[in-house]
Order: sequence, then C-alpha cells, then structure tokens
Amino acid sequence: MKNINLTQNEDYQSYESIYNTEEIEILVLFSDKSGGGVKFRNSWDLSAYFLAYINLQTNELHEGDGRINWLLSDELNKSKGLYYPYYFQDGEICRLKVRELKDKTIPEGMLESAYNKFMVVEVLEREVQAKQLEKILEEYRKPVIISDDILGEFQLNKDLDFFEGSIEWLDNKVSVYLNIDQDDKNTYQLALDILRYIHKEQSIKDQVFRKFAAEELTDLANDWAEDPDTEITEEEFAKRISLSSLSIDYDGTVLAYYDDDDMFYSHIIEIMEYKNKLDSAEIAG
Repeated sequence: MKNINLTQNEDYQSYESIYNTEEIEILVLFSDKSGGGVKFRNSWDLSAYFLAYINLQTNELHEGDGRINWLLSDELNKSKGLYYPYYFQDGEICRLKVRELKDKTIPEGMLESAYNKFMVVEVLEREVQAKQLEKILEEYRKPVIISDDILGEFQLNKDLDFFEGSIEWLDNKVSVYLNIDQDDKNTYQLALDILRYIHKEQSIKDQVFRKFAAEELTDLANDWAEDPDTEITEEEFAKRISLSSLSIDYDGTVLAYYDDDDMFYSHIIEIMEYKNKLDSAEIAG
C-alpha cells in the first residue's frame, strides 16, 4: 500500500520537509503499545510504535523504541478512523519503504523514541517472518517481575513504564504503581525502597495524609455539600476518606489517592508528597 498524500492539503509539503528525501527499505517490528496522533496544522500526525528495525540496505539491526509516522487529513480521520489506512498490528513485522527524520537532536526532557522515527512511504509486505525480530518480540513479551518478601510481587507494564501490584494497608488492599525508567534498573530499586519505607510507616503516613487533606479540602467539601446546614469538620473529613492507591516515582514523588466518601461526588482526592514533604492535596478525576 503506497502512501499517497492522505491530507490533500498544503500541510503535506511542510510535514514531509522534516524527513530525508532518500527512501530506504526496512523491516520493522511493531510493539504492543498503542499508537497515537497529534494535530499538525489542519491534519493529524499519526504514530505507530516499534521495538526494532532492520535496514535492508545494510542488513544492520537497530534495537530501541521508535515510531513510524504518517499524515492524515482531519476529514479522513473523522470518516476512516485515527489509524487509517495502515492499522499496524501489535507484534507485526512489516517491510516498509520509509524516509528517515532529518534532525535527530533530542531536546532536553523529550523522549528519545520521539526522534527515532520514519515517515512511511509504502507498505511493501505485511506479516513478514524475521528470526532476529521475532526473538526480540519474544523477549519483550516475557513478564518482568520484582518481588519483596513483605510487599509481594510487582509486574512491569512495559507500555506505561511502571510496575503494578497491591499491598496490605491498614487491613485493606490498595493498588500500587511504581514509576520507573525501563532502561535504568537502578530506578526499580529506588521506587521499591520508597514503597518499603511508606509501607513500614503506614500508620503514621495514613494519619499525615488524612490530616493534610482535611486541612486543605474541608472548606471545599462544605462548598460542595448538598445540605448547607450540616457542616463537615476537619476531623470528620479525615475519618471519612480512605486510601485506594499509591503511585510512587523513583525520583521521590508520591501520589496518594483517597476515596472521597462522596463528599466531592465520587471524585478522587490526590495528595502529593515529594521526598517526604507534603506538597498539595486536590480533587481529581
């Protein structure tokens, strides 16, 4: 399938100018991660994520996250769907004719994968067999688990860069998400160490989180109350909320999510702590 101008407007010329004019053939292995799209003027810049590719001119294997991109008009997006016309499948290997991004300089704070990308020119072959790439896919799909004798096991969500599991918290079970850098295994331990500390100090931490949320949000809860004659006190607020999940970043950021007991019509209460110092409490979701 050849990539004709899928925009039929002036956006295409500007879009293709950021890619080399030379066309090359690659075998590309798509990941299990969902693609995405962002607005590009009056069109859509679409991405499908890959794990690795082979340059068929040099037979060189390149491992690492990247993207296959194409431009789609807003009209086609609305009538055909966001991933028209390719609909690349999870784990699929395709032979493509592509143009590589010209400038691969990665600005500070940006993902490397966002600059390891190609514009698709033509889909030459689908569901290709390639042992090198199939081996990478097999390894990619193996579960990655970290465990602790007290906390239990946490499995890596490779698409979203976090380990997930659950822990016992004051006789209840709460969900836990450990946000890490998949390429740096030291971050796995950093996040787990923070969780160990919080879990060990859970009685104190729970009181601190509840008290802080009450101080920050009780007035707002009274503003939301259906009965203006019944005032919610800070003490009552603190008792009514309950922890449902923890999100812990290896850099020391902790987000504690508390159920609101319907004081905010089933919104969640998000309490942020950074390096053991309380930062904010607000309603979310």
